[in-house]
Amino acid sequence: MASILNIAASRARFEQYAQPVMARFAEGGIDTGGQVTPPQLVDAIRQLLVLLQKDPGSWDPSLPEDEPERIGDLCIGLLMDLATWADRLGEREARAALETVTVSIAAWLVQHQQPIHILEPVVNGLALLANAEHEPAALQALASIMEGVVEAASDDYASDLESTDPKRPWRILLFNWGITATRAHDPEGMRKAFSRLRECLPADAAVFFREGRQQVLQGNYPADVRQVMLEAAESNGHGLH
Repeated sequence: MASILNIAASRARFEQYAQPVMARFAEGGIDTGGQVTPPQLVDAIRQLLVLLQKDPGSWDPSLPEDEPERIGDLCIGLLMDLATWADRLGEREARAALETVTVSIAAWLVQHQQPIHILEPVVNGLALLANAEHEPAALQALASIMEGVVEAASDDYASDLESTDPKRPWRILLFNWGITATRAHDPEGMRKAFSRLRECLPADAAVFFREGRQQVLQGNYPADVRQVMLEAAESNGHGLH
């Protein structure tokens, strides 16, 4: 988990998975129609990751105050573009890995108290990481990252009450935070995630707690974890009776 928060480790992961994308692109002879190509994206991302490894306090003091926000946002956007190319070229593993790299950039933005504007690849990356984990401690760390991302993205997304698209990133992020905190067996983390879910997506919360109630009653969960979920379900009209 520590490597997810480490930009140097993310650079190494990026280099590993950028190579097959560029190789497949070179083999394909694709007419890009003026689109930015994978080699151009890789070159730009490399430069940004080098910069992100340095403390912003050491950056050129003449840069605007919001430069960390701009650089982080740009890096996530370019990684998303490269992941799209990876998918187009049939490099599914590379796409997934590149989306997990965006989690590192999102964590960097959270660490430096900067907002997050591009959410989709970060949410995808967090889901991939959470689905691959089974240890409560690692899941708790991921839930903590999700909490930070929720707060950093809330200015752009917290007013998202649209309910016709169940795959919108904000909804998935809030659901996954609650699920990950539950899988981490973290009652306090569950309470925080559930509170934010009720606040931001009150209609969706009812669905979440109904399904969560079924899961904790059928699964092997500690009593305190089960109790927090049952209380949340009851408060949303899905009690035991």
